Amino acid sequence: MLITSSRKPSANTRTMCKYLASFFNCKYMTRGKMGLIDIVSLCENGLLMVVGDYHGSPGSIMFYDSHGVELLSIHLSVFYPDGYKYTPLKALEPSINGDGELFNLLSYYLDIPEGECYYDSKCLIASDDHLEFVYLDNMLFRLNIKNYRKMVMSE
Repeated sequence: MLITSSRKPSANTRTMCKYLASFFNCKYMTRGKMGLIDIVSLCENGLLMVVGDYHGSPGSIMFYDSHGVELLSIHLSVFYPDGYKYTPLKALEPSINGDGELFNLLSYYLDIPEGECYYDSKCLIASDDHLEFVYLDNMLFRLNIKNYRKMVMSE
């Protein structure tokens, strides 16, 4: 998976991209003036995550396949706990836990194992109204879901 941002991201959105890349053990790339197809062609396994900006903060996450087709779009707001500060995370394999349709979609697209959250792990807790990113038993941040839509492929 490759993570990038919208074309002119705020500092908060760039930081969120770095955190997501560190959490998922994947690459973050600044987008600059590259188009979507140019970015998609650089993806190693074909999944691209684009973090969009809204009023100076991360406001959306879109997932694209290896052909640049949008798979999932999530509109969100971000909550940081007191004392939040970005630090790179250890290269532990993340797991996903939760319930609901969004959990099932993320589990499928991100291709990370489903499992319990332990004190010495990275875990994404997903539901239809929020995504919590947990590292070493501490919540890093929470993405509050405003809405999401999955794309339906026509045959």
